[in-house]
Amino acid sequence: MWWEVRTDFKGLVVEQAIVHGVPKQARNEEPPPLQLSQTFCHLDEEVRAELQSKLRDVFAKLGREVVEDPELKSPLPDAVRSFLGAERELVEVSGELAYALRDSQNGSSSAGLLLVAAARLDGQRALLVVKMEHETGMQTNAIVADGLRTFTMEYLDDLLFTQKSKVYKVALFSEEGTTGAGLQGWAADPQTTGKAVARFFLERFLGCRHQNDPRELTRRFHDATMDWVNSRPIEADARMKYVMAVMVELQNTVSDLDPTEFIKTHLQEQHQADLTAFLADSDVPVGVFEKNTELISTRLEKMRVDLSNGAFLVAPLEAVQDGTVQVKDLGDGRTTVTVTAKLTNTGSGASAARSAKPAQQLPERPAQKEVLPGFESVLALPTQLKRTTQTERPPVTGELPPTQS
Repeated sequence: MWWEVRTDFKGLVVEQAIVHGVPKQARNEEPPPLQLSQTFCHLDEEVRAELQSKLRDVFAKLGREVVEDPELKSPLPDAVRSFLGAERELVEVSGELAYALRDSQNGSSSAGLLLVAAARLDGQRALLVVKMEHETGMQTNAIVADGLRTFTMEYLDDLLFTQKSKVYKVALFSEEGTTGAGLQGWAADPQTTGKAVARFFLERFLGCRHQNDPRELTRRFHDATMDWVNSRPIEADARMKYVMAVMVELQNTVSDLDPTEFIKTHLQEQHQADLTAFLADSDVPVGVFEKNTELISTRLEKMRVDLSNGAFLVAPLEAVQDGTVQVKDLGDGRTTVTVTAKLTNTGSGASAARSAKPAQQLPERPAQKEVLPGFESVLALPTQLKRTTQTERPPVTGELPPTQS
């Protein structure tokens, strides 16, 4: 299963690039003609280095693993495979991708440029796809006019990849991603919140879906860590600290989760390697991934402690953090759980503090505050509601009952 969460793209090298113009397409109108290039761009070393640096940084911070979804019917996966397999040249493939991008956009998508580059990733053949938008800015140059020093100012409306630029979408595919059942690679979209990728770009253009849903990865991290805590001979107080650390880590506002950093920060040294191996065996990445607690949000609200004598305690996380609930290991296999708080209610069984309501309540019946377990059907009835037996029931014929001596 190839789905490693990769954060190091230092091995990305751009070799050749070609750029095509993709105009804005109005709704319900014929698509406008593309501005297709016929040959490669000229990339001097300074431009190449800046382009590589920018893209390496974007993929490292925002790159999400994606995999081909055949049901989306995009021509891109087949085009990418044909290029990576050296069956087609960059100019031909890039032109096909320009048409695919135009057809995938709707009326709200802005005009821009499509850069398609032949690249290498750790020495393997790769294809880089970048949707860019023009930016504007001012440029100044120092000159001397009439013997006086001054500056010229020039307005530029065709800037690309500025230092603060965040208006582009990128995708990267390498030979490594062609060995499975579907094409695999990475995509990033700095225009969206977190690590989400615009749907039109991911699905309609790339023909891909996210390979690792952040919600599922977050759930797997939670479940695997809890399983590890409860399957190891860890002292009770350390076990509680580890569980608390997981819950706090998942509830904080940081958008990413780094299991390696979590282990290093919160676990005792003798436990670190074991949890790292356990996560890997449980298909949980140890590299950084986007955190999303949607699937486990209700499980992060309270902590539960089960004891060997059948007793258990469910408490808010805050009660453990502020010390009103404490767990102490006695050193002989037993544990003391101490709860310090005001007593607010008592009751029997699991239905404590709730009134038991009979299935059919008569108005004359006395109110039942609580029904004892095992005695639900034994209810005292007022004398006037008691049913008479068959020998006590008045006859229906109108005859008088026999005289009793």
